[in-house]
Formats: sequence, structure tokens, C-alpha cells
Amino acid sequence: MQFKQKLLVFPTSRSIRSYISLQKNENTLLPSILTIDEFFKKSIVFDNKKYIDEEQRFLFLKDSIKNTNIHKLGISDNFTKFLKQNDYIYRFFLELASEKIEIKSIKDADTYEYFLEHLSILEEIRNNYLSILDKNSCVDRVNMSMHYKINKDFLKRFDSIELVFEGYFTKVEFDIIKAVSTFVNLDVKFYSNEYNQKSLEVFDFLNEKIELNYKYNISLSNKKIISKDEIKSKINSLEIKGFNSRINQIAYIKSSITKAIENGVNPSSIALVLPDESFASWLQLFDNEKYFNYAMGRNIKNYKLYQMAYAINSYLNEDEIKHTSNLKYLKIDKNIIDNTIKTLWNKVSTKENFELITNYIRENENNKEILEKYDEILYKLNILLFSNENNILVKDLYKIFLQKISKITLDDVNSGKITVLGLLETRAVSFDTIIICDFNENFIPKRSIKDKFLSTKIKSMANLPTSYDRESLQKYYYKRLIDSSSNVFISYVNSDTNQISRFANELFPNKITSERSDNLYKHILYFNHNITHFEEEIIQKVDLTKFEWSATSFKIFLECKRKFYLQYILKINEHTLSLKPKAFELGSIVHTILEKYYKDYDYDSSYKTIENLFTEFRSTNPFLALDLEIWKKKLYDFYLYDKKRLENRKVIELEKNFNITFDDIKIKGVIDRVDLYEDRYEVIDYKTSSSLKVDTFKNYEKSKDFQLEFYYLAMSEMYKTDKINAYYYDLANTKLIEEIALDNKLELLTKKFDDLKELSKNDINFSKCEEKSTCVYCPYTTICNR
Repeated sequence: MQFKQKLLVFPTSRSIRSYISLQKNENTLLPSILTIDEFFKKSIVFDNKKYIDEEQRFLFLKDSIKNTNIHKLGISDNFTKFLKQNDYIYRFFLELASEKIEIKSIKDADTYEYFLEHLSILEEIRNNYLSILDKNSCVDRVNMSMHYKINKDFLKRFDSIELVFEGYFTKVEFDIIKAVSTFVNLDVKFYSNEYNQKSLEVFDFLNEKIELNYKYNISLSNKKIISKDEIKSKINSLEIKGFNSRINQIAYIKSSITKAIENGVNPSSIALVLPDESFASWLQLFDNEKYFNYAMGRNIKNYKLYQMAYAINSYLNEDEIKHTSNLKYLKIDKNIIDNTIKTLWNKVSTKENFELITNYIRENENNKEILEKYDEILYKLNILLFSNENNILVKDLYKIFLQKISKITLDDVNSGKITVLGLLETRAVSFDTIIICDFNENFIPKRSIKDKFLSTKIKSMANLPTSYDRESLQKYYYKRLIDSSSNVFISYVNSDTNQISRFANELFPNKITSERSDNLYKHILYFNHNITHFEEEIIQKVDLTKFEWSATSFKIFLECKRKFYLQYILKINEHTLSLKPKAFELGSIVHTILEKYYKDYDYDSSYKTIENLFTEFRSTNPFLALDLEIWKKKLYDFYLYDKKRLENRKVIELEKNFNITFDDIKIKGVIDRVDLYEDRYEVIDYKTSSSLKVDTFKNYEKSKDFQLEFYYLAMSEMYKTDKINAYYYDLANTKLIEEIALDNKLELLTKKFDDLKELSKNDINFSKCEEKSTCVYCPYTTICNR
């Protein structure tokens, strides 16, 4: 006689492991245990039918849309695009099949015929798909209910089945459950709260009404309640913290773990719940202490194979500095990419050229698990793409390939004790301490993507699950999890564009504040280097008369001796990390364009000449490219103004270098331009600044800018004349501004040089400037603690 035993059915593998761990101290044989998915698969059989995989399903669907107006659904029949979009159609068909709803009944519910055309197209595609499945003797979940039989041979092995119900039974699933209950005694355990009442409507055959906040055990075979127990919240402590930055939540997560363990909680009884599971990739980057084990596996995006594949795609689609730099950082030979993959990029893909690319990427990975899953994806893609005639470009095929490998996850071995899991993995599992991050409106409850073809109202009228039903079910999971935990830590992003979920106010009324806690925890995440500012005086013996002074270095010395010391004596260079161009970059390009224009072209040349000169300085830096486009327009007014001006003048010098000695002090510079007007020389300095200020007779004594005076002195020596006028050419506003206080400033310059000589006789105090407005744009503000 065959020995029969009890079968336990749980929602997930994790809930099974949790149950088994609780039985470790029990001296008893464990019953048979299955997940709900395994139970459904084993409980039914198909006669002379085979179950298709995802790749075959796609090919059948692709055949199903032939000769249909698929474009009217907003879906393309292009192979590459349909590969991404076919899931919308399949999900719709699956939802109808699971609830045993015909498209005709939806048409009847759509009394205003808003969706009639779409539904007719979908009905045609569905009929085609079912026909193809039947023709090939295949089944999948769309036609499963038409062909399955209860597997009596499997069920007769058990004398009873106990099913832990967490979630929602589709009509097909509940039909299977009811059928099973006629062959073997089947009990169902479930919880009832205000958020899962829709799911519990399947038990409306019970004589007693199901009450809120009770745990039930019912006999489905006998259609009666076996037991019910009141649910009481176990929460002892609750914290809710808001953060301006999403990543700063990680600091709070680590702090919460430490706090729980210090209070005696076993680390294995702590769980971190991620409403958005992609956040795990950020968590992994900061998991230096190896706290976590990841139920969803480790994301491949932090591994070399994916980074390499992504970097190649980025470079070949956009040849920008950041992408070429990324190739260099990942040690990818740019020449190999250019000479092999780039030459194939816009060609039709073949099995051979696809293998050439994928083998190159494969060679750079040595993780066995990644390679096994990588090879499996390539095997399936080869079947999918090269079993039929498809004229797909290599670059389009590469997108599919990249999308597929991005979904690879790695088993989390040698991991920490804190479990990281998504919401669905929490079903039928309880923890002593839970931490839920991202408790924001955009994540909790997560919005459904299943309502592409129908409105919520029509779905409700057609007895299909609505987005509201799905969101309520998520709320049920959260409430179940929170009520079964002793310690609860909640974090959310509190910023101008993010707010805490409204569901939080239902769960935790009067417990939420608008305060941000970033500063309380950020020291955990970021190792702060305490900068020790050098506050002492810098006093040194320096002979300033030996320097060769430019107008810029002299101005800096007069404005701030400390800055002069750091820049010209210590030679500490300014960093260039920012993408935003420095002021001198733009000015230098404009100077060079004007020099080329006046040196190589006639004054009567068209403005097109200047525009063409701008094209020589095209930049991949978007900020500089924008500035150059703006200046290309601005210089048109200058072109017109200067063309008229040069009708009675002549340009005699451009970018003229000089090195002279004045009053025993060496000065140097480059004069932008010199014009000759009758017998006078006009010295010109181009200025691109939009806020040009020129000294007057009232304020020249405070001046620190002697650029035009340097130019005047150089011209006087080179041309042996005093018939010189000095001008700033304000390019932003198209006007010449004369240095009217020139003679006065030359006298002042002489005094300043005398001061240099006096300072050089003794130790010089390179002190910080007194006017802190000077420090606003200074690159040395951090050093000076300004």
C-alpha cells in the first residue's frame, strides 16, 4: 500500500525556506512542499501538447499580426520594435484567458464603442495566435484552460493539501484549485484586511461572512471555516525618515541595521524591502561591510561584460569624448572597435558577424555563471533571429542583445545576513525587523502597465482586474508585512519632485513629518576628509623685480597677494573637471577667429567668411558649442560696425607679442590689434565680457587693471611715438571704449612699480585679500577657507 502524506503549498521558495527553518528544532518528518507555481504545473496535464517557451511565443505572435492593422494599436510590425512591444499584446491576451473573458463581452461593455476598432484588431490577432498554437499542437497560458486535465496520478499521492494563499486567484487558477479539492481534501489559509477583499470574493460560498483583520483556515473540500484568529499588530517601534537624496537612504538603512542588532535582533531576522528592485544595484556599490544578501540576485550592470557591451554601444552611437574615455577606462581597444564592429554597424546582421561581436565581448569575462547565462541568451537569440529571414541591421540587433543581457542576474553566494527582497518575495514570510526604502508616491503602490488597451472603467464593467485592484493587493502585502514585524524603519525621498506615498498616511496616521534627515546619517555613507585650512601667514623673501609681469599677473598681485603666491610662485594649477568652458576658452577662440579674418581676408569679405571660421572650432562640449553659436550671431553687428570703421583705417598689427622694460621692471603681453588712423595708432583689446567696466577720472586711483597701459608702453617703445590711443573693443555690445584716464593711470603704474621695488627689499607677506568679493570666482577659495 502506498504511503500517503500531506502536501504544503506556499507562494514562494523563500516562504518554503522560512517554514523549514522554523522546523529545525522539531523531531518530525517534513511533509512534501511545493510553491504555488509548481503545484499548478504538477496538478494538470496536457494530452499530446507541448508547452512553448518565450522565444517560440514571440515567433508565433509575429506570425499572428500578419495582414492586420497592428499600427492602429500604436505597435509596429518591424521585427526589432515588435520584439520590445509584443509583451503588451501577450499580457492582454493572458489577462483575458486567465479570467475566462472573451473579447466579445468587452465589446458589449464598451457601449460607446470607444475601443471597438482596437478590440476588433486584437480579436483577429488572438484568433490567429490560437489557430497557430493548435496547428502546432502547442499550449501556453493563453489557451491552457481549453486543454488541461487534472493530474489524478499526482494528487492521489496525498491524503491532504494545505495551501497558504497570499495574493489573487485568477478564475482559471481557482477552477483548478476547486477541481483538485474534489479529489483530495484541500485547506486554504489566508489573511483578511481592508485591502484584499476583492481577492477573497472567490470564497463567497462560505456561510459565514469573512471579517476584516482575521487569519482564516478554511476547508475548500467541505466548504466551511475550520478556524479564525484575530490579527494583532506586533509593531513595537516605528521610525519614518525623509531624505533629500535617494542614495542617502542607504546611510539610514545601515544605521537602522546597526540599531536593530544593538537591540538584540538576530541579523537573519532583518529584511530590507525594495519597492523598486533596481535600487539594489546602488546598494551593492555601497555595501562595503557585506551586510546584504540579494533575493533578486546581483545585477549584471556592475560587472565587466555588461559594462563593456554598454560602452561599445554608447561609443558607436555617439562618438563623444565621454564615451571614448569610457572605452579607455574599461581598457577596451578603440582601434579594434573601429576596425571590426564599427565597419559592421550599419550592415545587415548575419549569424557570422553577430558571433564576431559577441565572441569579442565574451573574451573579456571570466565569471563562469555570467558566461553560462550569456551563452544561453546567445543560443536563444540565434534561434529567434536566424531561423527565419530577417533583415535586421547589426546596430538594431545589438540593442536587442544589450536588452537581453541587461536582465541577467547572478546568484548571491557568500553573501551577508540581511535579506534584500522585492515586495512579492515577502509573501507568507515574517521578519523581526523590516526596513522599507523609497516609500514614495511613484513607487508605492507601483503603477500597473497592463491597462494599455482598455480603460479602468471598461475593465471593471467586463469583470477584469483593474489598476485599483492591483494597487490594493500591493497595499495588502505591505500591511501584512508591517503588522507581522516588531521593528519597522521607513525611509522616503522628500524633495521638490518627490513626496511620501499617500498610503503611508493610511498606515501611519499622525506619524509623518516633513523634516529631512540627510545630515544626521550622511557621515555613514561618505568618508569625509576633514580639510585643514592653512591659516598661517606666508612671509617670504621674493625679489619681485626679477619677475616678467603680464597685465594679468600684475592685476592678480594687486588684488590678492595670496592668490599670486599660489598661482605664480607655487604654480598650483586650477582644475578642469567641469564641462562648462572657462572664460578664457571662449575669448581665445573669438580672438583667433578675428585674427584669422583680418590676416587672411579682405575687409570687404562677406560675413559668411566669419561664419566659416567658426566651423573650424566646432566642439563636442555642449556648453562651448552653444556659446560659439551665440557669438556667431553676436559678431554680425561687430562685422557691420567694423567694416564701416575700417573704410578710413588700416589694421597694421594682430596678436603682437612684446617684451619690454619699463622703469626697470620687465613687462610682457600680446596686443590684440593695432589700427592706423591718419598719423595716430589705435591700440585695441578685444573684450567678450558682457559686464565690461572701464576706469574713469573719479575711480582710476583704485584700479588694478593696467592692460591698456602695458599696451601703450609697448607701442611707445616699438614705434617710438606718443600718438597712441588705447581702446577696449566691447564685442558683446559692439562699441569701442577709450581708456580716458590713460595718462593718470601711467603715473599710477609708475608708483605701483616703485612699491614693488620697495617690497622686494624685505620679506613679503603674501596675505589674503580683504575684499571677499574678489574670492567669489577664485579657484583657490577652498585652500583659503573663503
